[in-house]
Amino acid sequence: MSANELHFRTEDLTLEDVGKYFVETGFDRQTINSLKSKKTIVLQGARGVGKSFLLKVAQKEMNDDFSNSKTLAVYVTFNKSGLLDSSDSERFKHWMLAKICERIIREARKKGLLQSQSSVFATLSSGQSDDATASRLETLWKTVEDAWKNESTPLEVDSGIDPEMIKDAVEDLCDQTGTSRIVLLIDEAAHVFIPEQQRQFFTVMRDLRSPYLSVKAAVYPGVTYFGDSFQLSHDAELINVNRNIQDPTYLTSMRDIVIRQDPSLEASITQNGAVFDALAFASSGNPRTLLKTISATSKLNSNNAQRVMKEYYRDTMWGEHSALADRYIGHRAVIDWGREFLQQHVIPMLRSKQRQTGDPDKRIYLWIHRDAPAAVKEALRLLCYSGILHEAGSGLVATRGLTGTRYMLNVGIRTAPEADPVTAANWLRGNISIKRMVEFGANHELYESIARLDVEKMDEERQEFIKSQLGRTVDELDMTAFARGRLKDLGFDTVGKILAASETDFQQAKWVGPVRSRQMMNIATAAVMEYLSG
Repeated sequence: MSANELHFRTEDLTLEDVGKYFVETGFDRQTINSLKSKKTIVLQGARGVGKSFLLKVAQKEMNDDFSNSKTLAVYVTFNKSGLLDSSDSERFKHWMLAKICERIIREARKKGLLQSQSSVFATLSSGQSDDATASRLETLWKTVEDAWKNESTPLEVDSGIDPEMIKDAVEDLCDQTGTSRIVLLIDEAAHVFIPEQQRQFFTVMRDLRSPYLSVKAAVYPGVTYFGDSFQLSHDAELINVNRNIQDPTYLTSMRDIVIRQDPSLEASITQNGAVFDALAFASSGNPRTLLKTISATSKLNSNNAQRVMKEYYRDTMWGEHSALADRYIGHRAVIDWGREFLQQHVIPMLRSKQRQTGDPDKRIYLWIHRDAPAAVKEALRLLCYSGILHEAGSGLVATRGLTGTRYMLNVGIRTAPEADPVTAANWLRGNISIKRMVEFGANHELYESIARLDVEKMDEERQEFIKSQLGRTVDELDMTAFARGRLKDLGFDTVGKILAASETDFQQAKWVGPVRSRQMMNIATAAVMEYLSG
C-alpha cells in the first residue's frame, strides 16, 4: 500500500481490517467498553474523528467474545435517511423500525440463534416466520429508500411494529436462546439538518431501552436535535470523540494509526519527525484529516507539508463548509457569517499579536457568552460540524465572572495563513494554554449583522437539493482514488448512478464477488450520503 491508498473511511474496511488497524488509547478503550455495556450512549464527534471505527471495534470484540459473553452486537447505519421524503413523518419512523428489526433478525440468524422454524419475531408480522418477517421488513425499508427514483410509485409505509413489540421480541429471543442481551450500534443515527427525523429517532431510542436491549448512537456535534421527549442528561450518557492534542501520547498514537495502515511509511515518518508532528497536530485529533493530508504530501518533507497544509486548511476545509450554504439555503446567512467571523476577525486578532511581538500568539481558544444571539450559536455549531471548531467546555466562567462556552480553533485552520505553517504548528504544540481565550460577550458588535435572524424559520430544501445533485460526477466524492476508479470502470460515474446501483451491479466487475461488492456498496453509499449531507 502506498500513502495514496491509505484508507480514509471505516466503510472501506472489513471487521478484520478494523481489528488490524486499531491503535488503542486509554480514551478509546474506555469508550469501547461503554459501547459494549448496558448503558445508553450518544457518541458525538465531527466527520472523520473515528465514531464509526469505534462502533466497529466494539462490534468485532462482541462478535469475537459472543460464546462467552452471549452479547449480540447489531450494527446498522442510517446514512440513507437523507433520501427519505421528509414531508411524511411516519415514513422515516417505520423505515427506521423496519431496518432495526431486520438487522436484529439477520445477526441472530448468523449466530445460529434463530432456527428455520423459529417464531420469536412472529408477532412483528402477523404470525409469519422470522425469515418471512425479515424479508418483508427488508423490502419495506429498501422501497422507502428508493422512492426518490420514482415518486409516483405507491409505498407501503406502515411497518406494523412499534418499540414495545421490538422489546418483547428481543426479550423472547434472549430467554429462548440464552443470549444475555443485544447491543444496537446505530451509525449516522441523527442525519444532519432534518430535525424531525432526529426527534423521532431519539424518542425511539429512549423507548427501546430495556434490560435486554441497549442502544448506542453516533451523531454529529452542533446539528443534532434531541427533541422534548429525550433528555440527554437523563436518558443517555454523552461521549465526545475528541482526541486531546495536549495528551503526552497523542503524537505517538497518531503515528501508529498511519504506520499500522502502511508500515512502509515508518522510515519516512521517522526521518521527517517534525514534519509529521506538524501534520498530526494540525489535524486536531481527526484521523481522517491526518490520513488525507499525509496521502496528499506524496513524499513527506517540509515543502510538501507546507503546500498541503495551505491547500487543505485554507481552501478545502473552508470550501466544504461554505458549500453547506448551497445545500441548505436557509442556513446560508449563518454559514457565511461564521466563516467571516473566524477568517476576518478571530484569526487576524491572533495573528496581530505576532506582528507586534515577533512571536506567534499562543491562543487557539475562543469563548462565547451564553446569552449570545441564537444565530451566532447556530453558526458556531455548524463550524463544529465541519471540524473547524471543537467545543471544549460549556458553562465556563471567563473574565468578569461571566459564563459561556469555550471552543478550540482547528490548529490547521489557525496556522495555515502563516508563511511557514509547519513551523507555526510545531511552535504552538508546546505553547498552548487552555486558560487563554479570545472572549466575545453577549452583545459583541460583530454579532449585529445576524443577531435578529430567526433560527427556527431556517428552511430545509432536502428533496430539491438531492434531485439537483444526481448528475454530479463521482470525482466530487470523498473516497480513495482506487474506489473512485473502480466505480468509473463499472460505469457508475455520477451520484445518481451510484444511488441507483445494487451490489449485483458491482459484481459485474472482474474479481468482484458478494463480499467485495458489499464493501464497494458501503464505500460508495457512505461517500454519496456524506456529500449530500454536507
